[in-house]
Amino acid sequence: MSDATTREFTHVANSQSGVLGSEANQRLLTVMLFALACLLATPALGIGERKPNIVVIMADDLGYADVGFQGCKDIPTPNIDELATSGARFSQGYVTGCMCGPSRAGFITGRVQSTFGYYVNPRQPLNPKEGLPAGIKTVAHYMQDHGYVTGGVGKWHMGTADHQVPRAMGYSDWFGFYGGGLMYFPLDHSSYNGRYLTKKNPWGVRDMHHTLPLLHNGSQVQWDQYLTRELTDGAIRFIEKNHTKPFFLFVSYNAPHEYLEAPEETIAKYPVELMTKVPGVPAKSRSVYGAMVDEMDQGIGRLTKALDNLDLTDDTVVWFLSDHGGLKRTSDNRPLRGAKGNAYEGGLRVPFVVRWPSQVRPGTVLDHPVTSLDIGATALALAGGSVKQSGLHGIDITDYMKGNSSVPPHKSLYWHTGRSPQDITGVFREGDFKMIVTRGDVELFHIKDDPAESHNLAGAQPQRAETMLALWKTWNESNRRPLWKKETGRSEDDYQYGDHEWLKGTPHYRVKNTQN
Repeated sequence: MSDATTREFTHVANSQSGVLGSEANQRLLTVMLFALACLLATPALGIGERKPNIVVIMADDLGYADVGFQGCKDIPTPNIDELATSGARFSQGYVTGCMCGPSRAGFITGRVQSTFGYYVNPRQPLNPKEGLPAGIKTVAHYMQDHGYVTGGVGKWHMGTADHQVPRAMGYSDWFGFYGGGLMYFPLDHSSYNGRYLTKKNPWGVRDMHHTLPLLHNGSQVQWDQYLTRELTDGAIRFIEKNHTKPFFLFVSYNAPHEYLEAPEETIAKYPVELMTKVPGVPAKSRSVYGAMVDEMDQGIGRLTKALDNLDLTDDTVVWFLSDHGGLKRTSDNRPLRGAKGNAYEGGLRVPFVVRWPSQVRPGTVLDHPVTSLDIGATALALAGGSVKQSGLHGIDITDYMKGNSSVPPHKSLYWHTGRSPQDITGVFREGDFKMIVTRGDVELFHIKDDPAESHNLAGAQPQRAETMLALWKTWNESNRRPLWKKETGRSEDDYQYGDHEWLKGTPHYRVKNTQN
């Protein structure tokens, strides 16, 4: 409160002395001074201000080096790059898993997924045992508790049972699909030649996921354009509908996850002969992949333009990241080692950006490790919640990203990348040292000097490797048994079909036989 305000309080109190007796005046002065003290002690938002909006944009299978601000040459990403140049880029941004389902489970709940038993991708999306457990609270739940409207678009991959779908998990509005992916065109698209509409053989895992319907709050949506454009439209509709209230929006793009599909006119922008030669990546795949990244970048440009048009840009925190490293047959993760599916940097370190024009200095590069868990923790703190009381595993990094603190947010980071606590497979990052344990075998790297993880120091520093392994094993004791295991003794099509209302009219709808 200003000195002028303090003087005004004193003036009002003194002016009462000619009207009230001295005792009454003293009581009035005491009350007014108490009110003044309360106002001075409240670090509240200014008059007319509101809590910031939070938008999290997550790509799927995007390579570490496949955006311009990371040095990409063959795929222009001007809109994603603009987020980086007008905000802060984290040079060591990590996710909690090297596969889609576990990584997203960590982000969505704000907790390391192995601590509640989520180790692998759900293979059978219509199996109610696979996916998030009943009763778990998510970041979206916490944001709702603090007055936010919560929404999401795109990929879910957390289960399809009634207790697992987005609206049961804290999202008041969800436009997307429940599986681990979706074909990029409607199933009756001419390029598919009807094969997804008349299929009679058991579906493979990927086809099963990618042919579930597009939904809005559990009801089927008819669509006729490229999926990435459809999801962007859904995100913009949510923003326009809820722009007068603080909102939390998770934009969960499917791109550039396989299947490799894009509009022909976009693919034409990426001639095979002009694509960067990436070891192990066919030039044709790289061409279509480039078009998919291009479409996502265009969508992000439209989304940020919508924020501009509604005068929300300065009051909106926008995060961008991938759910894990890029797939080795499509993506470029260099100079990092590894790719999606393994514990090297190429599987866990991702492009990671935050933009908040009114608070984060443009062009900032932040070099201390952060994780996707920190997004939820920071969002909750900005909403006025207590990260400590919530039990979220991330850190509020508001001061770090605003440049008010140079202290590393994390002293250490742990991952479990195996299939159960008994599978001694995971990662421990302590300072600049990173230990990878694979079924008991240890590798040790100094990440600052060797980001490509080309020099295993376990033999040269056995004491450090042994100590770090012991610490990881102690941490692993708190991890839970798997939420589900692969079932045996069932026929191939036990979970090919369901009788959910939202499946009607699709190849996966079948009324259950209730006869004994």
